[in-house]
Amino acid sequence: MASAAASQEGITHRAAAAAARGDGDDAAATAGGEAASRDPRKAGRAKRGLRSLAAAVSLSVALTAASFYGSGSSSASAAKVTIARAGSVAAEAVMALAAWMVWAEGGLHRRPGATLAPFMAQLVAALAWAPLALGLAAPVAGLACCAAMAAGAVACARGFGGVNPVAGDLAKPCVAWAVLLAVINYKMMN
Repeated sequence: MASAAASQEGITHRAAAAAARGDGDDAAATAGGEAASRDPRKAGRAKRGLRSLAAAVSLSVALTAASFYGSGSSSASAAKVTIARAGSVAAEAVMALAAWMVWAEGGLHRRPGATLAPFMAQLVAALAWAPLALGLAAPVAGLACCAAMAAGAVACARGFGGVNPVAGDLAKPCVAWAVLLAVINYKMMN
């Protein structure tokens, strides 16, 4: 109880000091306990950024999920297909987040050969895996897709890392997923 009163007293003193300086807007924001944005353009940019992030991740996830549902039935066990579907959707969501982080910093335009090309190659390989390995029951083609996914994810980790180190680190689990998917694919062959 005493700490709450001391905290309220601190807010009141900051608001009074700001009012004495003539910062009426700042004093009102501080007294309310909320931080006020001084630049309305920042709020607009933040909303656009969130919309573009949602669009990038949603598109990648939707395409990956559609490739699984469009591949039809397969002879593989339902558990393996469920694991492959969930892991692929999650890996593509993480890769899309990493690509968005690079795009937000302008890296897809500055270095398209190191960022955009491997991302698109990895995405195409990921989208082709389910129809080939599950729909057509072509496990060798599925392994080729896994190899392309792993190579694309490694190239993304290197290219994204040159623009944004966090984005490069986010691409690394996709390499591990491609290897794990190759193991699942191999187990489906037997």
